[in-house]
Amino acid sequence: MSVESVDRKLATANPASGTGSKITLNSLKTMRQENRPIAMLTCYDFPTAKILAACGVSILLVGDSAATTVLGENSTIHATMDFMILLTRAVRRGAPDVFVMGDMPFGSYATEEAAVANGKRFMAEAGVDCVKLECDLRHESIVRAMSMAGIPVCAHLGLLPQRAVQQGGYRYQGRTEQESDRLVRESAAMVEAGAQMLLLEAVPDRVSRRIVETVPCLVMGCGAGPSCHGHVLVLHDMLGYSETVPRFVERFGTVPAAVAEAARAYVRAVELREYPQARHGYGVKES
Repeated sequence: MSVESVDRKLATANPASGTGSKITLNSLKTMRQENRPIAMLTCYDFPTAKILAACGVSILLVGDSAATTVLGENSTIHATMDFMILLTRAVRRGAPDVFVMGDMPFGSYATEEAAVANGKRFMAEAGVDCVKLECDLRHESIVRAMSMAGIPVCAHLGLLPQRAVQQGGYRYQGRTEQESDRLVRESAAMVEAGAQMLLLEAVPDRVSRRIVETVPCLVMGCGAGPSCHGHVLVLHDMLGYSETVPRFVERFGTVPAAVAEAARAYVRAVELREYPQARHGYGVKES
């Protein structure tokens, strides 16, 4: 099915908007109040954004995971601010009515001044509805400064890929009562500082449930159990591009197989001189 046909069929199907209007923070709050689960996916380009917007995805996260999924780097820390803004602008153009979240890359929020300046860039240059930054209690003043500057913030807690070395590797968090209590305190502190939304990554559902019951805002989960108000996956993991994925990932498609099939068919057609044919060419005007 082409992007255009998807657009025609599903243009008003987004559960957050209901009427095809712009999805806002208030739209998402209404879904939370009505106990309607929220679907969120990563997205890094214009044509994919058009498809996902037409299929009812309420939030598109332009994640720093693009460093690994798109560029082939071994870590998300290789994403730069300019790179993230370039991708986010493309996603915004492809999904003008979806809630778009920009991921603050490594080092872009090391100080309050840098965080506010880069958050403003995301809003002014890429048109995001919200920015996400990986947080712990040390970032309370940074979240507060961004909030005071009018920048909507999603605080990312739990497993923090940008700080995996500090956390001892890619390990799930909230393993003990002490860790669980810390995550609950961090969640409350981020909301108190002005965070409009939380994203919990790789924590037990019991911890997520405590946080959902503690804070008044939207809580999204990435491998954080069913108690969260909504869930996010890395698109490339979900579509089968990634060889290894976290245990919480469900592969909902095998896009690489479809791409490979089309590429092999093209190679065969070229080698057998079946492509291009006369209908693919252009004529010359007779003088």
